[in-house]
Amino acid sequence: MKKSDKSYILAVLFMFFGILLSVQFRSVLNSKKNKPSIAYQIENLQNEIKTEKLIASKLREEIDQNIKKQDEYIKMFMEGSNDNELAREWESVKLAAGLTDVMGNGVIIFMADAPEQLGGKIENYVVHDVEIVEVLNELKKAGAQAISVNNERIISTSEIICAGPTVRINRNRYPVPYEIKAIGNPKKLYDALVNSHIASEFQMFDKRFEVRIAKDIVIPKYSGDINNLVDGLEVIE
Repeated sequence: MKKSDKSYILAVLFMFFGILLSVQFRSVLNSKKNKPSIAYQIENLQNEIKTEKLIASKLREEIDQNIKKQDEYIKMFMEGSNDNELAREWESVKLAAGLTDVMGNGVIIFMADAPEQLGGKIENYVVHDVEIVEVLNELKKAGAQAISVNNERIISTSEIICAGPTVRINRNRYPVPYEIKAIGNPKKLYDALVNSHIASEFQMFDKRFEVRIAKDIVIPKYSGDINNLVDGLEVIE
């Protein structure tokens, strides 16, 4: 084969590979341009969720700051009035109402969906709001003095409501898993849960239900606006 023939063949091959690369590059660009609209919608929704979370976080910080200022004003009033008995009563009321951070021994419960569906209805393999409520009721019956779910303090007006794939607690949404902390007699709380029908049902469907005794559990105070809970109420003397 002549040298000129080899050069011609190589030139043709290089042209062929060049065309292939060009076509492939264009197809990649076109695939990005023709990205399904549903993908754009999902991306936009994810961005909106991130924005809403940032806004919620900022509002929560403002609420915490306002509550802190309110506590400081009340403390100044108590000190100014020089009424020790009134100050003790106020601290006692705050403690009972869940308006202070607390620490003590108790149990920590972990609840999560089954890792895989073994058959039957899918709702059997996910954690529901009613199951969280059942756990809270068992804890209360066993003498729990303070309870939180995903660090949301549970008080008398707290709601546990199903909200699609999430659960709304104190007006905030949380997906699985759920961590419940309870302060009280550790043995009583532990026995009340491990021997409950809830534990049996979770085990039946391979859902995660773990209970462990823990020391020095910290449960935060109720972080919402307490004034919203008493609007419209009138004291009868």
